[in-house]
Amino acid sequence: MEQGGAGTEHQATSTRDRLLGAALEAFGKKGFNGATTKEIAREAGVNEVTLFRYFGSKKALFGAVIEERSPLTQIKRAISIDTAASIDDILIHNLHAVLEALRANKHLYMVLLGDAWRIPETRAMIGDLAIRRGMSAVSEFIKVQMDAGKLRTMDPTVAGRAIMGMIQIYFLMDELLEGKEIDPAEDERIINGFVSVFLDGMRPRGGE
Repeated sequence: MEQGGAGTEHQATSTRDRLLGAALEAFGKKGFNGATTKEIAREAGVNEVTLFRYFGSKKALFGAVIEERSPLTQIKRAISIDTAASIDDILIHNLHAVLEALRANKHLYMVLLGDAWRIPETRAMIGDLAIRRGMSAVSEFIKVQMDAGKLRTMDPTVAGRAIMGMIQIYFLMDELLEGKEIDPAEDERIINGFVSVFLDGMRPRGGE
């Protein structure tokens, strides 16, 4: 259990990190309604009072998990906006990074989708902290590439939704709904195909 007395900044950070880790696991397994602050505190090795001292409420803790431990956090760290590299290579790299982040956080990802649908209390939070911020980051990447002349100019939000939709549906269909084993060769084939469709479209060369 947590020791009493004044803690150092390092100890405070460690306690907060443990609480976020325990909350991530609990919310990922049981969702917002199913997870309890009591069990989260117990798993973090502190008492429930300490949890509320750090986060104030279960909803605030849920928001902190989304903001700091969701797939979006990992994705934003991993994606490249390098305009000096080939746009094909950048997109392939970034789609691999997104897929890896979704797989690493698949339980939380599915809980976020389910809770956003079922629980009005969390819907706005999930929409703001996960979905809108995620799409904003993708749109920013697309806009940078457009400004560098790597992509044709259009609404970057539409283009961002298109490329993210491709990789998300691949993740959902193959891994979660069909339960397929990860196949790196298949990932490479699909991602290269997505990039080709995104950059070149499906219209025949010189055709109508």
